[in-house]
Amino acid sequence: MLEKVGITWPGSPKIPDPPPRPKGPNPFTRPPKTVRRQMFRLGYLGFDRDAIVRAAKRAYVEAVLAQLDPLKRYTFTVCVVPRWKGDLQRGAFYNSNGAGDYEVVAWTEAGVVGLGYQLGFGPIEHLGLSVDAVKGGPDDVRATLPDLPAELEPALELASSMLVAGPVHGEKLASIGFWLRDGERLGGTLFDRDDRAVPGALRLATWGQVAWGTLWYPPHGGGHITQAMLDRAEPIRDLVEAVAERALAGPTQLTADELATLLPTPPDPERLLAAQDMLQKVGITWPGSPEIPPE
Repeated sequence: MLEKVGITWPGSPKIPDPPPRPKGPNPFTRPPKTVRRQMFRLGYLGFDRDAIVRAAKRAYVEAVLAQLDPLKRYTFTVCVVPRWKGDLQRGAFYNSNGAGDYEVVAWTEAGVVGLGYQLGFGPIEHLGLSVDAVKGGPDDVRATLPDLPAELEPALELASSMLVAGPVHGEKLASIGFWLRDGERLGGTLFDRDDRAVPGALRLATWGQVAWGTLWYPPHGGGHITQAMLDRAEPIRDLVEAVAERALAGPTQLTADELATLLPTPPDPERLLAAQDMLQKVGITWPGSPEIPPE
């Protein structure tokens, strides 16, 4: 922070300049395939398949890089526990707040399925699923996706494969859902209920506010983000923007300057290996990083 205004001290290390911010989507134009819905309680929502996939990959990269930083400069990421499966054509992203609440978005070329869960409100407690009807698969949460088009069944399969299973009966855990038939139609209990108080609704509705590829939640626990927090996080946030933007175009490597920004001190070896494995899933490596066999 002091170096930004020209203040140093004898022997203070040179901190690398952050990478330039990439040129992202035009913030004044909406993607052409956005399906819009004006909700009475949830507000104005616009769902776009490509924007959702873009936001999912960015949130995943953000969480992994921020948690690898030994200085913990970026502490208000939108995702605390990230998981990724597949690629930009066919894949899924699991996003948890680390306290039991989560959502999963899954996509294919046909569109997107989103499923949200709030702790204590699974399909048995919240959707009327009987214990005898539990199958441990997509049918456990199908009630959240009325009128799901047949073309989106593969997306439902992907999404349900990322859901947590109940500890007693093994049911897949979701409270609410939405589906998007790419560029055409929307459906799901998110819209049928249109209620901010429905468990999981607010987290899931946020995916209708990512028109330019960035997911945003208020800080977990209701805290406030101060200017000091923003200033401290700026180098990592700039790095995330640059790396995620390149990764959307194809496999990429962190540069030497980016590594110096991210790892000013040696990281924990186990954490480094775990982060390397997670980043490799989305095509991100760095010079000299060993190849980790896929699972």
